[in-house]
Amino acid sequence: MDEIYPPDVPNNDPDRFLRCQDALHLEFAALVDRAVAAGWRADEVLTTFIELADNHALMLAANADLDSGLTVLKKKRP
Repeated sequence: MDEIYPPDVPNNDPDRFLRCQDALHLEFAALVDRAVAAGWRADEVLTTFIELADNHALMLAANADLDSGLTVLKKKRP
């Protein structure tokens, strides 16, 4: 795989989301092509990416909630 370029703008830049898409597009397209070449239909691959992205976002949110809860509990310890 090729290098994924790091962000070249600050976190609050309005174009940051588009730049992220540009940085990931070629790798994403290559992975879709590899999956299709392996025998998966493109619609299956794209639906799977959506499901994986959703599950990953839920996992990150759950981890953040857990970390927040643990921080509160640690502060309450005598």
